[in-house]
Amino acid sequence: MEEFEDLVPQPDDDGRMELTYRAWTEVDDVVWTMGRTLVFLDVSFNAITSLPEELGDLYQLKELNIACNHITNLPVSIGKLIKLQQLKANGNKISEIPEEIGKCKSVKVMHLNENIIIGIPPTLADCTRLEVLRLQNNKIIGLPHELANLPIKEIDVTNNNELEMIPKPMRGNSDIIMWILNNHHANHKKLLLVEQSNMAMFKLLNESEEGIKEVKKETVHLTVKKTDLQVERSNLYAYFAFMQAVKLTGCVIM
Repeated sequence: MEEFEDLVPQPDDDGRMELTYRAWTEVDDVVWTMGRTLVFLDVSFNAITSLPEELGDLYQLKELNIACNHITNLPVSIGKLIKLQQLKANGNKISEIPEEIGKCKSVKVMHLNENIIIGIPPTLADCTRLEVLRLQNNKIIGLPHELANLPIKEIDVTNNNELEMIPKPMRGNSDIIMWILNNHHANHKKLLLVEQSNMAMFKLLNESEEGIKEVKKETVHLTVKKTDLQVERSNLYAYFAFMQAVKLTGCVIM
């Protein structure tokens, strides 16, 4: 292992390290111990199949180039790369983007083209500095409307044959794509308002029904109480009448 480690250079003065064209199937573990000094990591053009969770230990990383490998997924720990500004993961076999990608708040450029990605997580909209998003040549079936909130200047979704929300001739037109996303986002907000109004109406209706039940219940209670009071009043009248009669009788005897 020591002999192999000698083949892994240290980052240069700028924190750069290039490990391309080495036919690696995995990144050597020594790389994940360079969290303090590694700022730019390039392991493109290898045969890497996966990245370990230790990727998240590279907390100083600003640029990550893993293009042209055989990577099938991105680790959840990628969300720990809060200083990451550029991610190049094109030319792999990635099918899913983890929701934790939204924690990469500093990312500006993301190349995810030439993969087999089906969907983009809505949490990507949390990457509020994202300006370039390349998604061409995937299997994407939809884009989250929340992307409309991002300052995206370039977005490309060409050659995603199942992406019906974007007309085929327009899938390379960033302005049209963002316009469509904005419309979807606006419609979603309207639908959300309608749903909230419906919920409020149902709540009010339920409260009204419960109120009617309570009123009916109270009416029954008051009716019973009224009957009891009437009986009690009749009894009192009878008692007073009896006492009056006794009093009159007593007077006569005297």
